[in-house]
Amino acid sequence: MKTYCAKDIEAFFKLQDQHITHVLVAHTRFHAYDKTQAQINELARIARKDLRHALNHFGRLLYPTAQNKARRDPYKYRPLTLVTLEGARETNNPALTLHFNICLGNLPTPLTTDDIQTLFTHAWHDKANQSADVMAYDYKNNPSKTWLGYQLKEAQQRPNLAWATSGIWDVENCWIPHAAFSTD
Repeated sequence: MKTYCAKDIEAFFKLQDQHITHVLVAHTRFHAYDKTQAQINELARIARKDLRHALNHFGRLLYPTAQNKARRDPYKYRPLTLVTLEGARETNNPALTLHFNICLGNLPTPLTTDDIQTLFTHAWHDKANQSADVMAYDYKNNPSKTWLGYQLKEAQQRPNLAWATSGIWDVENCWIPHAAFSTD
């Protein structure tokens, strides 16, 4: 299994920075409190599977008149997604949940940040049966652009530790629609 350290993840995400327009924080219904690391790893596996399901629904919702557009031509229409998972380690804080930080791009331009939050919350909460605690932010028009630092804060706390795909970076749920970015 390939392992990555914080610098690998940050370098990869920075390559896509110009394509990121929005970011999401999507909390799960899973808490790491009072669980072993093996139990937490299983919750993380389920959460990743649920995120894949939600991202598929979200892609269909982006083009309501042609719902299969993102599935038929994913290299052009499926949204850019760069995903990290936080909270997937033992903790003594019962309030903390496992949650995803998701960078998005390649979205239809008429969508507002509120529209994106509504659509993703529907996909995440209603379709994937996860928490309704979802927040969307406008990344493109945010002058501070500190999101990558926030998204990688757990990895940066231990920068030399190698994170397997079961760690911070959710490699399986990342997607880069290369055809969409080369059409400019």
